[in-house]
Amino acid sequence: MLIACLSAMALGGDYVIIVNKDCPIGDISKADLKRVYVGKVTDIGGTKVTIANLSLDNPAAESFLTEVTGMGSNDYKSFWMAQQIRGGSTAPLVKKTPDVMVDFVKEGATNIGYVPKDTPVEGVKVIELK
Repeated sequence: MLIACLSAMALGGDYVIIVNKDCPIGDISKADLKRVYVGKVTDIGGTKVTIANLSLDNPAAESFLTEVTGMGSNDYKSFWMAQQIRGGSTAPLVKKTPDVMVDFVKEGATNIGYVPKDTPVEGVKVIELK
């Protein structure tokens, strides 16, 4: 059972990446997504994006951050605190619940987020992580 859970986490099995239905992004590489989520870039393929994280106590956030950024939630939080102290880029927005995340993505044509796999995602587009 533990091996099955770990395998699902490694494959991103417990979350999906969502974008606004009008967003031109159809899929995204893990490298591009990481660059956006660690503040190195603000665009993907020439499209300026606005990103958000789920609350870091959400298991989908832990899985997403570990897989995409290579950091657990505590390390990710520390990373952004250090960035802000140094005057670096601004941390991504945080959405408390999956429903709030879906609403956020619906609101902006280039908004990107992620939600647990079992979240209803009507009105947004699920994209593939390459």
